[in-house]
Amino acid sequence: MLYSEAEKQIKGLSSKYSINMADGDFNVLYNGETDSVYVSNDYEYILYVENTGTFSKLPFSDDLYMILAELAVTPLDERVEEKKHYVKIFDNDFGYLNIDNSHGDMVISSMSAGYGYNTKFTDKEIEELKQRDDIPLDWNKVTLKEVN
Repeated sequence: MLYSEAEKQIKGLSSKYSINMADGDFNVLYNGETDSVYVSNDYEYILYVENTGTFSKLPFSDDLYMILAELAVTPLDERVEEKKHYVKIFDNDFGYLNIDNSHGDMVISSMSAGYGYNTKFTDKEIEELKQRDDIPLDWNKVTLKEVN
């Protein structure tokens, strides 16, 4: 489970829940207060509840615990979304690599994804594209622009 998925599910339980990762751990707050409930960002399988009596009084505490348990068993490297990049080939608004989702063909166009084209690529996908003979790019000359 991704941190972003866990956060979305927890906020879906109650608008009074929020997440704070300032110390690196996935801390759950209720009404802006830390209730010492967190999932470790350093170790798998670490779900800490300081006071079970207080925790059990939180709204949807059973559901909250299940979400946190799923996050805790997720391998650390699978909790964070991979960053994506645009592949800029030419220095203009229509100089970006686009890959047709149905055929895999390469087109150079804008960075706007649409009409069945992928314009954002993970590092792994970029490495796979570099291996393709039908994409005639000098990868030393393209620019990778991080997607915000």
